[in-house]
Amino acid sequence: MRFRVERTPPRVKRLVAGLPDMGNVAGIAMEHLIRSLRLEPFATLIDNWPPFVVHKGGRIEFERGRFTLYFRDGLDLIAMTGTHQPSGSTELYELCDAVLDLSQSLGVEEVYTLGAAHYGDDFIESPRVYYATTTQALEDRLKHAGSSPLDSEGYITGFNGLLLGLAMERGLVGSCLLGEIGDPRMRQPAAAKAVLEVLSTILGITLDYALLDEEIEQIKAARALERITRSSRGAGVM
Repeated sequence: MRFRVERTPPRVKRLVAGLPDMGNVAGIAMEHLIRSLRLEPFATLIDNWPPFVVHKGGRIEFERGRFTLYFRDGLDLIAMTGTHQPSGSTELYELCDAVLDLSQSLGVEEVYTLGAAHYGDDFIESPRVYYATTTQALEDRLKHAGSSPLDSEGYITGFNGLLLGLAMERGLVGSCLLGEIGDPRMRQPAAAKAVLEVLSTILGITLDYALLDEEIEQIKAARALERITRSSRGAGVM
């Protein structure tokens, strides 16, 4: 795997990356980060995925998955996201190496990935943010920004975890920020916002959360209506 570079950005220190995961926390957060900072694409990798086509009403639709790196002049970071998580171990390692190869060529020293931490199945209105990191210095910054360490032991699977392991092998430092979610099948904009609030504090950037706030309020309103509807079904005499 190799990215096709269309423009060469100036040297930067940080990479922020995330691919769709549980509740699409990373996908939502990366989309919002790119939009809010007005980042522009500079490199693209087209993947050999999916291994199928979609049909709708007898018409076939097909679009390959892709991964894209973004930047904007004046910012000390680049961002990377894509359409999907690679399904195989070999493809996942190749993608991570391709991202790190290009990032290091631009001067990146710190890597931040975003994701979800699944706790229970209920809707969480005020998600907490957890972290796993590679150094004590980064841990101090993460705690100061309002996040907590992942408790006990476990795994951070997929791109959002493996990228940090391979970054460590290359002598880079990094952290994974994980937004607390309930039902992993639901979109989780509140968890995405919570992760971005911690990230923005660490990186010293300002983000506009208006669109995320609007979606969060819509979800809260829908759930409130659902609760009212359920409770009213048992009321009265039939």
